[in-house]
Amino acid sequence: MQVQTLRNVDMRPCPTFVKAYMHNGYLKSLKEVVHFYNTRDALPRCKQGDPGEKVSCWPPPEVGENLSKKLGDLGLADKEEDQIIAFLKTLTDGYTRTYADANSYTGACPK
Repeated sequence: MQVQTLRNVDMRPCPTFVKAYMHNGYLKSLKEVVHFYNTRDALPRCKQGDPGEKVSCWPPPEVGENLSKKLGDLGLADKEEDQIIAFLKTLTDGYTRTYADANSYTGACPK
């Protein structure tokens, strides 16, 4: 089985660029990704758009049969989530050769 590398997981063409994570772009930050894997099964379900969504509740999965029970209730404290995020950010090395237009990106970033 091959898995995606975490190298440059936080790389973006400019600091204000909003990343989109997961297969559908639902999560918009590394904090949301780590919090999801930590609390998905520990927090109650809510409807998408409800107050507290992604913080104190999660919408049900798109396809319940695909739900892995190996992650989702890790029991990490907020500080531990932040430490994981800090580590993940160290994997962003600034290498831009495969992203030749990274420095000239004009999309969502102000000039």
